[in-house]
Amino acid sequence: MIKKTLICLLFLSLFSCEDNTTINDCFRGVFVSEVIEFRLPVYQDLIVNGGSTTNTINGRLIHIIRNSSSNYIAFDLECPLRTCNSPLDISNLPTITCPCHDKKYNYLEGGRVIGEEGCSMLMYNVTPVGNNAIQITN
Repeated sequence: MIKKTLICLLFLSLFSCEDNTTINDCFRGVFVSEVIEFRLPVYQDLIVNGGSTTNTINGRLIHIIRNSSSNYIAFDLECPLRTCNSPLDISNLPTITCPCHDKKYNYLEGGRVIGEEGCSMLMYNVTPVGNNAIQITN
């Protein structure tokens, strides 16, 4: 009986519930999976090409851009250094700036920091679901 208990405890300790997954080299434990329906008023801007919107999705502030009917880009507005309480500045797209550290990123290049090494922005996968919805995941 003791042997079975020890084996069970060992097995459980190997498969703990803690998520240590690193995403984009800097974001740990961030998981987003959400279907966005364009019929909802907050997502109406995504109906037309070139439209964009910023919304809180699964507790994350995410900016979504529609390039065409089947091409979307979505990225997190949290600074990749994760020590800034202000969202990334998207007023000069495609260049995005962290207001706390003045680091610049380009979402067209996978969210990489411009001109130096460092953490990339958190980019999301966007998959069309029919004609009136998309799924955002990472």
